[in-house]
Amino acid sequence: MAGFIQGLTSFGFALVSMPLLTLWLPLQETVPLVVMLSVITNIAILAGAYKDAAVRKIWVLVLSSIAAAPLGAWLLLVVDASVLKVATGLLVLAYSALLLTGKSFPVRNERFAFVPVGIASGLLNGSISMSGPPVALFLSGQGTGKAAFRANLTAYAAILNIITIVSFSQGGLLNGNVMSVFGWTVPVLLAGVWLGIKAVRRLNRFSVAVLHL
Repeated sequence: MAGFIQGLTSFGFALVSMPLLTLWLPLQETVPLVVMLSVITNIAILAGAYKDAAVRKIWVLVLSSIAAAPLGAWLLLVVDASVLKVATGLLVLAYSALLLTGKSFPVRNERFAFVPVGIASGLLNGSISMSGPPVALFLSGQGTGKAAFRANLTAYAAILNIITIVSFSQGGLLNGNVMSVFGWTVPVLLAGVWLGIKAVRRLNRFSVAVLHL
């Protein structure tokens, strides 16, 4: 299901998978697992959407998030898991509430706004693997079209996730259990992403799908 949602909207994998996986795995294993699986979804989506990506337009966003990602990984190591789980739940609720309002918050100085958005996204990715909500809200608020939204968000997430994985590796978070679960979940994940990519081509009202998520 999480892979399907990601293939359909280009984000939401962590929003769906994190609450469920934490029932089964410790948070310090769940977060690295979700980030590694997210990279797989990013690559799968970019294979058909890279032509619409404008990395030059979002480079400030990328650099800001990369700078914050190691701090997020450090928070995962030092902050109590129960606190991070509460933060995860609050983020999901807040994000859902904002989507349900249907409101957008366009910003005139887009490049300047990329800095705080990127920092927030990097911190969230390293600590609870949820980099998508701040960036998705910002890009949708700027009136970004469906193709550009998918491509830019996916390219951004791919870069950030790779850097975050490096931080996890340096922090000793990529243990044997994480790698084992990663290995056997990839095929199922790819099947879900493939179905989501196919479905989005038949979806005329892209924003409705995002809202329902």
